Amino acid sequence: METCFMLNLLYTLALLVPLPFWALMILFPRQRLAQQAMESYLGALILGGMYTLTLFGALISGIGRIPIDFGSPAGLAAMLADPAMALVIWLHVVAVDLAVGYWIYTDGLRRNKSTRLILVLTLFAAPLGLFIYFMNRLLERAAEAAAQEGGQSSLIAQ
Repeated sequence: METCFMLNLLYTLALLVPLPFWALMILFPRQRLAQQAMESYLGALILGGMYTLTLFGALISGIGRIPIDFGSPAGLAAMLADPAMALVIWLHVVAVDLAVGYWIYTDGLRRNKSTRLILVLTLFAAPLGLFIYFMNRLLERAAEAAAQEGGQSSLIAQ
């Protein structure tokens, strides 16, 4: 009963802890508070600590009981059948999603580009958000290169 309560508490925290950081990046990206909060790495530190404690707790309590098998979908499903291991994997996902969001956010600030829409997508589907962000960056790079080549050609013609 106590373990179940703790897992539920950690799951709830895993849902709540990153929300203020996502809200700041999406709603107030250029505000000093948002930048300070993200530069503090507080969200990543909290999630990383929760992940570490949950991982070691799951491994210690599940020795010989929980199959650690990333080699197949069936092995992953067997691991996810254990609530503690499911929480470990969920914390991993939530922490990495926030890290991806933070990278997109800081890259956008550095380049003076709005990242609000892509951050909303990244919040709900980080790999898709990252893919679209990278595709957009590649298209921007190609457009900049084409513009530079066009500018150099006109200089040569003069």
